[in-house]
Amino acid sequence: MGRRSGRGFTLVELLVVMVVIAILVGLAIPGLSRAMNLCRQVREQAAAGQLMVAFHAYANDSKGLVLTAYPTKKMVSGPIEVVNAAGERLTGEIAQRYPWRIIPYFSGDFRGLYMDRRVLETLLESRDYTDAAHSYDYAVSLFPSFGMNGAWIGGSDLHGQFGGDFRKVFGRPYVTRADEPRRPTSLLTFVSARSQAHSALPALTSPEGFFRVESPWFTAALGRKWDVSYDPVAPLPGANSGFVSLRRAGDAVAAMFDGHARTMGWQDLNDMRHWADQATGPDWALGSTSSSK
Repeated sequence: MGRRSGRGFTLVELLVVMVVIAILVGLAIPGLSRAMNLCRQVREQAAAGQLMVAFHAYANDSKGLVLTAYPTKKMVSGPIEVVNAAGERLTGEIAQRYPWRIIPYFSGDFRGLYMDRRVLETLLESRDYTDAAHSYDYAVSLFPSFGMNGAWIGGSDLHGQFGGDFRKVFGRPYVTRADEPRRPTSLLTFVSARSQAHSALPALTSPEGFFRVESPWFTAALGRKWDVSYDPVAPLPGANSGFVSLRRAGDAVAAMFDGHARTMGWQDLNDMRHWADQATGPDWALGSTSSSK
């Protein structure tokens, strides 16, 4: 029998092996990245579905009235009673934003509203709040993963929709009851959101979450509110996309009024028929003179 050769790999052979490994890794990484993003998307869609379960449970407990998206300060100081985890009453902006009013339907666990655990952990652990008003209770109401379509679902004082002057001109354009929408399967209620840095917590430079989202159109007089194209690093995400985040491979996760969740791309999200139940065209707005404007 011949002797076993003691010769090792040559430099060329080692380089060939390294190149082959690099090619295999290069082929595997995009597939792994896509798989991980798909897992995050599925998880986010499941969370959006659970949010709608809570939304409709709230309506059921409120005799069919849906969650008010952004009530007036007078409302949350009066008939709408909001409390924090310690049972202390909350008022002002903290109570006006939807998270503290819907979190009881998640047994008080904010993990149901925050897909990015790092953001929630930062809010819990931070000592970088700028003043007493910007407390944990304040900050955690700002950055939930999903923003509410408040101008068209529940109503928003940010648009003056509860005032007499607005009502005289536009009536009540937003949905107030669970049985009211004509197109519940296509009417988005919550959608993936993003925000810029906020004084409440300077450590969060661009949180993937915000309590509200705004539609591309509101009134005809104001004109189109969104930019023509989506910019994932826009310094002002409100002006660019109404705070909507296309973080799932160019799509956002939307929770529809009937309770199901789906992904929506830029074109779908620019269609006002997904935002306002009474919209008659993609560029419809309050005060329109036609279905297309």
